[in-house]
Amino acid sequence: MSRNSFTALVEIDGAEIEMLNRKLRRLGDDLAPKALRNGFRKWTTLCKRTAKTLAPRGPSRPTERVRGTERPNPHIADFITTKVKGYSKGRVVWAAVGVKEIRGSYATPHWYLRWVEFGHKIKRRATLPEQILLKSRGNEKKKEYSRITIGEVRGTFFLRKTLSMCEPRLVPAVEDAIAAQIEKNWEVKRGR
Repeated sequence: MSRNSFTALVEIDGAEIEMLNRKLRRLGDDLAPKALRNGFRKWTTLCKRTAKTLAPRGPSRPTERVRGTERPNPHIADFITTKVKGYSKGRVVWAAVGVKEIRGSYATPHWYLRWVEFGHKIKRRATLPEQILLKSRGNEKKKEYSRITIGEVRGTFFLRKTLSMCEPRLVPAVEDAIAAQIEKNWEVKRGR
């Protein structure tokens, strides 16, 4: 995973972490990491489903023409992934939901994800009269007078929406996983 492939991160802090850590200490060092990881996995599975539902769907063609070249047309929903960095010496670290990235390749949607999530401007090459007009307005650099903005595409912010919808469910998911681990441990001890 690269430094920009995840955009929705979550961690537990404040009074909630103290309460969870008290419950986890009762489980012991061997069962606490497992319970916490299971809770985070349950939460990331929920977030992954939500993100897939909210992800915008483009045309379903296998390839797409971008800037004069044919590129694969991967859909964002097909490449949503999760990562859990679990329990380490009494601390909850983090969980993330994001989009897979294969660097240097157009096989994954990471190359256009930023445009979809945050929006972008639509530009075209300026005609000669437009270039003269832009030069007369004080645009001296070629980059400033050779292109003209003709529109804007608003961002969908689907990963931000996913995080805001799923974040309140994190602590209950971890508490359920802790309870399930306690119950499982109790049944094992009782069965001996």
